[in-house]
Amino acid sequence: MKRGHDVRRLLRWYPSSWRARYGEEFLSLLEDRLGGSSLTFRFRLSVAIAGLRERCNGAGVVGTRSSLSTQRRTGALMVLIAWSIMVVGGAGLAKTAEHFAMAMPVRSRFVAHFAYSTTAVAGIVGTLLVAGGVLVATPGFVRLLRARHGSALRGRFAWPLVASVVLIIATVGLSSWAHSLNVAQRNGGDHLYSGAFLTYALLVVVTLGLWTRAGVTIARKIDFTERALRWESWLAVGVSLASVAVIGSTALWWIQMGLHAPWFLQGTATGTATSPWSAQLVVIVLVMALATATALWGASRVALTYLPTRWSARLEAR
Repeated sequence: MKRGHDVRRLLRWYPSSWRARYGEEFLSLLEDRLGGSSLTFRFRLSVAIAGLRERCNGAGVVGTRSSLSTQRRTGALMVLIAWSIMVVGGAGLAKTAEHFAMAMPVRSRFVAHFAYSTTAVAGIVGTLLVAGGVLVATPGFVRLLRARHGSALRGRFAWPLVASVVLIIATVGLSSWAHSLNVAQRNGGDHLYSGAFLTYALLVVVTLGLWTRAGVTIARKIDFTERALRWESWLAVGVSLASVAVIGSTALWWIQMGLHAPWFLQGTATGTATSPWSAQLVVIVLVMALATATALWGASRVALTYLPTRWSARLEAR
């Protein structure tokens, strides 16, 4: 009896539409495969992987079984999620690189300045493209509200709004506190302030995540016109290219700092011989790399839908 219940629970890995159509037949197949043996971890894992693969296929994350519009929408939303992750990495870089030019020899600043400025410009361009995507989605959002979904959608904004209010209050409080401290205290000298700043950074990430989740949920409900979806698709491709520019210029900035001012990366005295490797920068670049990989995958999902069928089939087969 218990094993039958455990086998049925494995169906949760599959999407609801798939369960409604194939669920009972699949349960019989699982029971036949198990015979008299017990459920092993390997068996559970194989079912889970297959279920997640089916979810990804249905959502348009992989494969070509879903409609072109689903693949385009999903690809664009993947890029939106990726850019939210990139913003977190970019904020970390901005804090890490604060006043970096003062630590560098004058003759070696140009390339580092160029790289950092490129990162900033690419970040601004990517954010503007995301804002453009929001504008394109606005008419569809208005239609969604008029279709008497307003009460259901209000609940999606409750937690993001609460988090935003808390973030504003925390920003004012932390800013006032920072003005009463000197540079050394703001950069690790005051452990209480450092702990508060880490909590504030976590609050920023949570708030951004809540707004992104709400945006993705609503975007899935919007009935985009073909023209609007095309605009969203190409804006998503533009954001993915901005992501590439961000991580590329960040890597160049890191190389220049490692060559000419490694002491800045380690927070030691100017001229100190030290390693160019910084744990903080490693984490930041890994976050950016994750964001870029996700954005490129989403953009590729979009781009494949605009290729001739024969070309896209060949690319999917590789």
